[in-house]
Amino acid sequence: MSVAAKSRKLVMFGIDAAEHTVIEALIARGRMPNLARLQRASRYGLLRSPSDLYSGAVWPTFYSGRRVPWHGIYHNKLWRPERMCCMVPDEHTYRARPFWESLGPDLRTCIVDVPLVLGQARGANGVYLNGWATHDSAVMQSWPSSLRRELKRAFGRRVMPGENFGRQDLQSLEQLLGELLRATEQLKGIALALLRRDVWDLACIVFGAAHRAGHYLWDLTQARDTGAATEERRARLAAAVERVYEAIDAALGELFADIGADTPVIVFSLHGMGPNEGWSEIVPEILDAWRASRSQQIMHRGALYTARKALVGVARPVLRHIPPRFTAKLVPLWSSRMYDWQQTRFFPLPMDLTALLRINLRGREREGIVQVGDDYRALCAQLEEFLNSLRDEVTGRQIVSSIVRAYEDTPASAPYRDGQPDLIVRWQAVRTSDVPALTSTLLPAFRCPVPRWLPSGRTGNHLPDGWFIAAGPGIAAGTTSNLHDVLDLAPTARALLGLEPDVSLHGRPIPLGVA
Repeated sequence: MSVAAKSRKLVMFGIDAAEHTVIEALIARGRMPNLARLQRASRYGLLRSPSDLYSGAVWPTFYSGRRVPWHGIYHNKLWRPERMCCMVPDEHTYRARPFWESLGPDLRTCIVDVPLVLGQARGANGVYLNGWATHDSAVMQSWPSSLRRELKRAFGRRVMPGENFGRQDLQSLEQLLGELLRATEQLKGIALALLRRDVWDLACIVFGAAHRAGHYLWDLTQARDTGAATEERRARLAAAVERVYEAIDAALGELFADIGADTPVIVFSLHGMGPNEGWSEIVPEILDAWRASRSQQIMHRGALYTARKALVGVARPVLRHIPPRFTAKLVPLWSSRMYDWQQTRFFPLPMDLTALLRINLRGREREGIVQVGDDYRALCAQLEEFLNSLRDEVTGRQIVSSIVRAYEDTPASAPYRDGQPDLIVRWQAVRTSDVPALTSTLLPAFRCPVPRWLPSGRTGNHLPDGWFIAAGPGIAAGTTSNLHDVLDLAPTARALLGLEPDVSLHGRPIPLGVA
């Protein structure tokens, strides 16, 4: 009998940006006993994700079951060429909808904190909560609309803090650790309450604390005052990421016990986490130094954009307390005059792990000046040649790993092709903190000092490998040697629920075997 024929129920637990090598080490040391027990009777494997190009695309790719150019969402601030500004993505512009909304009216769902789902739940047959304890800031949504008020009465105000983007000190890191542990405990209580209130066919609940911990607690290389710290304090913070993982494991243990062994379970992460190289954060400075070395004028920034850059460090403690629906309105204001568009042939987009560069292309951008064809290709080639020439001043190590021409590589039929970056730059595993300055093998006059401290304060950043653990009736134990894709999770969920394949999904069910 197939797995699909045995079950019409499934519970999925996401651990956002949880690094599989850390989890494997903790399991081996007996410090994640609940995942260890599940893994012994499960199918375990790694997942390829789009995060090596677009780290912000992993959750929309998962929930829509479609590749990035078909859902369009790869960052929390996206370039809109017809408006010449960035905007926070919304459900009116980006049409991708979660796979659980097309499961049919007879299946009841319990969906909690799946990141970057846009707008309110549609066709909800069950409960929906978003933005409670996610790493990514989001307008809190719930269905029924009274649910968040009910949860606030029962569990108090949400504990998960807004992101304190910027350089940290030991006190802020210790405060963050405490908040993440409490937020995990609070989310566990909410998950138990929601799972017990009805009988569900599909539940998908995501723990966001691991993502925030990975960014800011990965190590202490960006903290202000580590020199004055006691060994005990340094050791406590050095183990912070592991403590958050252990807290999530403890929460999962209670949830597993409540669900019972007869219900199929998938625990998964869509990407991992490792040291933050940091190069994407200084791309504007690298490009300015390139222009200066060629005696070209530095790109003229708009006044509002310049003011935002100057005030961002001062304003961040205030901005993190402003609701996302208000901060979203500020993004088009500062980005619409990032540069003098009549003089700007290319520019950096908001980015994270990789550098995202955009050509101001005539016919695509409202104020485009670069001609389609030879002019466009020559500019792409010039940028590639320069970026590939970057070297560590001391060691001579190359800084760029590879460059992808995303827009050219995207099929013309993809609905969100025009929103793709023109160039995506991957970096070598070399941290900015280890490089005093950049030089170029192409331009002897080029030299770009590298700042010791990153604007973000992040010590960790994304790695492309995700993972899954699938266990339950009909699922054979063992480790799969095949590298599956995050696109395969939605088709796998449909198969476990006993539903026919959805041909609009780009993945295919993961073979889970027969016990």
